[in-house]
Amino acid sequence: MLFSVLFAASIVLQAEPSRAADTTEFPGEQPRRFSGREVMLALQRAYPDKIDGVEVIDGDYSVNVQGVRYFWAEGKLLPEELLNRADEYTAHPFYRYPAQLPGPVAPGSVAAGRIREMAAAREENPPRRYPGFYNTLWRISDRASSWARMKTTYFLGHKLEVHRELLEDLAAVEEDIQALSLTDPAVRRFVASLAGLDAYNWRAIAGTGSMSFHSYGVAVDLLPKSYGGKQAYWLWAAANFPEWFTLPYNQRYHPPQGFIEAFEKHGFVWGGKWVYFDTIHFEYRPEIFLLNNLSAP
Repeated sequence: MLFSVLFAASIVLQAEPSRAADTTEFPGEQPRRFSGREVMLALQRAYPDKIDGVEVIDGDYSVNVQGVRYFWAEGKLLPEELLNRADEYTAHPFYRYPAQLPGPVAPGSVAAGRIREMAAAREENPPRRYPGFYNTLWRISDRASSWARMKTTYFLGHKLEVHRELLEDLAAVEEDIQALSLTDPAVRRFVASLAGLDAYNWRAIAGTGSMSFHSYGVAVDLLPKSYGGKQAYWLWAAANFPEWFTLPYNQRYHPPQGFIEAFEKHGFVWGGKWVYFDTIHFEYRPEIFLLNNLSAP
């Protein structure tokens, strides 16, 4: 629940120019838009009980994560013993996350061309992020240790397994959604349309060598009774729509705005705002809100 306090306060970080600035302006695709200083301070403030000791060592920012020191390493978040192998890894995503849904991408536009190039590069060289930082953060090292951290709970009447440390956060999200359902018919209908939810799932992100946040039990997927003929996930859509990124929002499966804001208020980003859209997906990333200076909806 600490994040709710930080979120409402809208902490503003003092920025410094990034030496590896990325001028791309697509949500969810800016692993180096923020400087090491900005990210490390945001991480410390997002997880104050887990992260401390922001220091500059040998010219690079670093943090102490539950007794293990990790270096910024241009966004790759590596322990000292792997700094000489940094070229083997992809940067973690610390990206622009807009308060409102960004405008649609027009077919044939400059933006569409850039996304096409970005997607081709991603397919040729799938992201491979070093998992150690988040493993240490959530005290997980393999499938067995991750399962040991999970707890079964109920959310909106549906059973799911999540990381034990998120039980209170999810309960707060549920409380907000239930309160909103009393006055918002769209939210009430949407909750009734859900067949279930999925959280813990030990796996990599589809098409990559990087661990999914589902592996830590800190991501939740909505499982609707029907998608109503709409697209929910860019990779599924790509099978029938080669330029999936130009799909208008009225052809994508979207939860009501109030439902989305209930998750965002408690530190969960929504995958519907990513260029690689995943509209049924929410994941706990309070550092993203702090980096983007977002306050509660």
